[in-house]
Amino acid sequence: MQSVPTSTDSVAVAVAVQTKKPTEQAAVQSVKQVAVQPAKKAAAQPAKKAVVQAVKSANVQLVKNNTKPVQVAASPKKQVSRSNSSDLVNNALSLIGDPYSYGGTSPSGFDCSGYTQYVFKGSGSSLPRTTAGQFGAGSAVSKDQLQSGDLVFFTTYAAGASHVGIYIGGGKFVHASNSGVRSSSLSESYYASQYLGGRRVR
Repeated sequence: MQSVPTSTDSVAVAVAVQTKKPTEQAAVQSVKQVAVQPAKKAAAQPAKKAVVQAVKSANVQLVKNNTKPVQVAASPKKQVSRSNSSDLVNNALSLIGDPYSYGGTSPSGFDCSGYTQYVFKGSGSSLPRTTAGQFGAGSAVSKDQLQSGDLVFFTTYAAGASHVGIYIGGGKFVHASNSGVRSSSLSESYYASQYLGGRRVR
């Protein structure tokens, strides 16, 4: 004998159907999300890379456009007296005691300009033969700016530059005087009163 569905059975089926639908819908939605998310990420990766590359390119171009060559100022060259060479001063001092000879240009006998010419030649530099000629060489230097090896000039027996020596620092100079090659001080009354000027030969 076939059973007839009761009202209670109909309610149970309806509840089961209603209960099943949300569950299936949730499952379908979850599957869709799982499938779509990787696709979105995969599609977003190339786009993101393209944006980053574009930004980098723009920055590089901006830097290139704004980059200007930088001119570095050259350091000012210090004026160094050619006579700052210790060799020149040593050459000058090594001849102290050599005799004086008018017109002399060698250790056997020097006059003042022959002595200075000989010392400078030994250090690789040439000077005119006479005191007046040497006074026209190089550049003028004030007394308070003298450096070792500068030439110092005096007015002695004739007007203008008539005596010359080599400054060695400390207010002293070496020269061939009537008594031979010796060291004297610029502050000595005679030389202080006859001092004419200094010259720097490079």
